[in-house]
Amino acid sequence: MPSNNPWSVQAIIDRIERENRQTADEPAAVGYSVRGLWSCYSDPGKLTAAQAHIAMQLHLECGVDTCLVRGRARTALVASGRMILDPRAARTPPTRRRSLFTLLRAAVFGYSTLLFGGRHALR
Repeated sequence: MPSNNPWSVQAIIDRIERENRQTADEPAAVGYSVRGLWSCYSDPGKLTAAQAHIAMQLHLECGVDTCLVRGRARTALVASGRMILDPRAARTPPTRRRSLFTLLRAAVFGYSTLLFGGRHALR
Protein backbone atom coordinates (compact mmCIF):
# COMPACT_ATOMS: atom_id res chain seq x y z
CA MET A 1 0.00 0.00 0.00
CA PRO A 2 1.64 3.31 -1.10
CA SER A 3 2.01 5.93 1.57
CA ASN A 4 1.56 9.66 1.03
CA ASN A 5 4.15 10.43 3.67
CA PRO A 6 7.08 12.25 2.01
CA TRP A 7 9.40 11.03 4.77
CA SER A 8 8.72 7.33 4.27
CA VAL A 9 11.62 5.17 3.18
CA GLN A 10 10.11 4.39 -0.22
CA ALA A 11 9.32 8.07 -0.90
CA ILE A 12 12.92 9.03 -0.14
CA ILE A 13 14.29 6.24 -2.37
CA ASP A 14 11.98 7.34 -5.19
CA ARG A 15 13.08 10.96 -4.82
CA ILE A 16 16.77 10.03 -4.89
CA GLU A 17 16.27 7.92 -8.03
CA ARG A 18 14.33 10.77 -9.68
CA GLU A 19 17.09 13.27 -8.84
CA ASN A 20 19.76 10.90 -10.16
CA ARG A 21 17.87 10.56 -13.46
CA GLN A 22 17.58 14.35 -13.72
CA THR A 23 21.27 14.94 -13.04
CA ALA A 24 22.25 12.21 -15.50
CA ASP A 25 20.40 14.11 -18.24
CA GLU A 26 22.25 17.36 -17.46
CA PRO A 27 25.90 17.83 -18.39
CA ALA A 28 28.41 18.04 -15.58
CA ALA A 29 29.21 21.46 -14.12
CA VAL A 30 32.92 21.05 -14.86
CA GLY A 31 34.09 23.27 -17.68
CA TYR A 32 31.06 25.55 -17.74
CA SER A 33 31.79 29.03 -18.93
CA VAL A 34 31.41 31.67 -16.25
CA ARG A 35 31.68 34.52 -18.74
CA GLY A 36 29.18 37.20 -17.86
CA LEU A 37 28.80 36.03 -14.27
CA TRP A 38 31.49 38.23 -12.71
CA SER A 39 29.73 41.59 -12.72
CA CYS A 40 26.80 42.11 -10.37
CA TYR A 41 25.29 44.65 -12.78
CA SER A 42 25.22 42.52 -15.94
CA ASP A 43 22.25 40.31 -16.71
CA PRO A 44 23.58 36.80 -17.44
CA GLY A 45 20.44 35.68 -19.28
CA LYS A 46 18.91 32.26 -18.81
CA LEU A 47 21.04 29.95 -16.66
CA THR A 48 21.08 26.18 -16.35
CA ALA A 49 20.96 24.68 -12.88
CA ALA A 50 24.72 24.00 -12.92
CA GLN A 51 25.54 27.52 -14.09
CA ALA A 52 23.20 28.96 -11.46
CA HIS A 53 25.00 26.94 -8.79
CA ILE A 54 28.35 28.35 -9.91
CA ALA A 55 26.91 31.88 -9.97
CA MET A 56 25.62 31.50 -6.42
CA GLN A 57 29.10 30.44 -5.30
CA LEU A 58 30.77 33.35 -7.10
CA HIS A 59 28.41 35.90 -5.53
CA LEU A 60 28.26 34.60 -1.96
CA GLU A 61 28.58 38.03 -0.37
CA CYS A 62 25.98 39.66 -2.65
CA GLY A 63 22.31 40.08 -1.84
CA VAL A 64 19.57 38.71 -4.06
CA ASP A 65 17.87 42.11 -4.23
CA THR A 66 20.98 44.04 -5.27
CA CYS A 67 22.89 41.57 -7.48
CA LEU A 68 21.34 40.71 -10.85
CA VAL A 69 23.41 37.55 -11.26
CA ARG A 70 22.52 36.15 -7.85
CA GLY A 71 18.84 36.99 -8.36
CA ARG A 72 18.79 35.27 -11.76
CA ALA A 73 20.64 32.26 -10.32
CA ARG A 74 18.17 31.93 -7.45
CA THR A 75 15.27 32.07 -9.90
CA ALA A 76 16.86 29.33 -12.02
CA LEU A 77 17.51 27.09 -9.01
CA VAL A 78 13.97 27.51 -7.72
CA ALA A 79 12.53 26.78 -11.18
CA SER A 80 14.62 23.61 -11.49
CA GLY A 81 13.57 22.43 -8.03
CA ARG A 82 17.11 22.51 -6.61
CA MET A 83 16.21 25.25 -4.11
CA ILE A 84 13.05 25.54 -2.06
CA LEU A 85 12.35 28.96 -0.64
CA ASP A 86 10.89 29.71 2.73
CA PRO A 87 7.38 31.17 2.26
CA ARG A 88 8.61 34.45 3.75
CA ALA A 89 11.27 34.74 1.02
CA ALA A 90 8.95 33.74 -1.83
CA ARG A 91 7.15 37.09 -1.87
CA THR A 92 8.16 39.45 -4.62
CA PRO A 93 10.17 42.40 -3.35
CA PRO A 94 9.12 45.88 -4.43
CA THR A 95 10.97 47.07 -7.49
CA ARG A 96 13.86 49.26 -6.50
CA ARG A 97 15.07 52.13 -8.58
CA ARG A 98 18.79 52.57 -8.85
CA SER A 99 20.10 55.79 -7.50
CA LEU A 100 22.17 58.14 -9.62
CA PHE A 101 25.18 57.37 -7.41
CA THR A 102 24.88 53.63 -8.14
CA LEU A 103 24.72 54.23 -11.89
CA LEU A 104 27.71 56.58 -11.80
CA ARG A 105 29.71 54.15 -9.69
CA ALA A 106 28.98 51.36 -12.17
CA ALA A 107 30.02 53.59 -15.08
CA VAL A 108 33.22 54.85 -13.45
CA PHE A 109 34.42 51.72 -11.66
CA GLY A 110 32.78 49.09 -13.84
CA TYR A 111 35.78 48.84 -16.12
CA SER A 112 37.85 47.32 -13.31
CA THR A 113 35.48 44.37 -13.16
CA LEU A 114 36.07 43.71 -16.83
CA LEU A 115 39.84 44.08 -16.65
CA PHE A 116 40.75 42.71 -13.25
CA GLY A 117 37.80 40.56 -12.19
CA GLY A 118 36.72 43.01 -9.48
CA ARG A 119 36.02 41.69 -6.02
CA HIS A 120 34.89 38.35 -7.47
CA ALA A 121 38.30 37.36 -8.80
CA LEU A 122 39.32 33.79 -8.17
CA ARG A 123 41.26 33.39 -5.00
